[in-house]
Amino acid sequence: MTMLCVLIAHSQSFHTHWIATQQVDSTSEIWFRQQIWLQELPVFASATIATTGKVDVYINERNVSTASWMPCRMGNDNLPVSINMEVTRFLQPGINTIAIWYSPTFPHINQQQMAFSLCGRMKNGEKRAFCSDDGWLTRRANVSLTRDGGERYDANAYPLKWNSDDVDWGLWQPARNTNMPAIASSYHLTGYPAVKRNMTYTPRYFDLVGNGVYYQFDKTFKGQLRITLRDAKRGQKIYIDGLEYTCTGEMDEQACRKFTVADHRRVLINGDQNFKNEQIQSVEGIEIVPYFHESLQY
Repeated sequence: MTMLCVLIAHSQSFHTHWIATQQVDSTSEIWFRQQIWLQELPVFASATIATTGKVDVYINERNVSTASWMPCRMGNDNLPVSINMEVTRFLQPGINTIAIWYSPTFPHINQQQMAFSLCGRMKNGEKRAFCSDDGWLTRRANVSLTRDGGERYDANAYPLKWNSDDVDWGLWQPARNTNMPAIASSYHLTGYPAVKRNMTYTPRYFDLVGNGVYYQFDKTFKGQLRITLRDAKRGQKIYIDGLEYTCTGEMDEQACRKFTVADHRRVLINGDQNFKNEQIQSVEGIEIVPYFHESLQY
């Protein structure tokens, strides 16, 4: 994909370093977070994130992109990619919480997970920068990759909002600085390659088969399945065509992959001994497509 190529290599340092969780493994998705104090708001601020995987970036609990995730990657591509975003509108006076959800592109160990830089221009023309270092905190997310290209989602694993100020600090540990300069694109871009939800499909019919249900869509699509469940038991496991979901036991809950996609047409949904067909309230097929996300420029 040509729009991805311009972001890779032939690049230069933006004076920040790669960081990673203390113990990198091949399947864990990782949460990163840091807080910065702003005495006054900059008139313009941009964030640059470099990653070898896929990320969602939040500032003060707001996703800075309308994309499902970024960057768009094809196959087992894990080359470092750098993305620049305008983030002025997400900042506030005082404490600002920056939170990043990272996933490996595929199950493998990569010591370079992400690097982040926030640069601001103040009213007096002064420029200030906040860069990733070992002062960031990290912990494993409640979602991880599986060896067959799916995901394992434990909805009970972390009860607090991971990207908010209301966290249990004792469950987080310092990030590890890999002491390698991160890269930044040497191109001036007005956007970045990402993926988004395109079409939502409803299955045409379903078939009951033993301890499960087959749902049939009109055509094959690449994307994710979003399932609404009712009256599932806490800890109950649901298997959704490559997604293993552990239920919270709330009256209604939704199960969906985070960073992976698959080809879906005839899909099987089943579960453990507590699974009942009537727990499935709705099934939606969400088509995921690549696109070029336009960034605001000032």
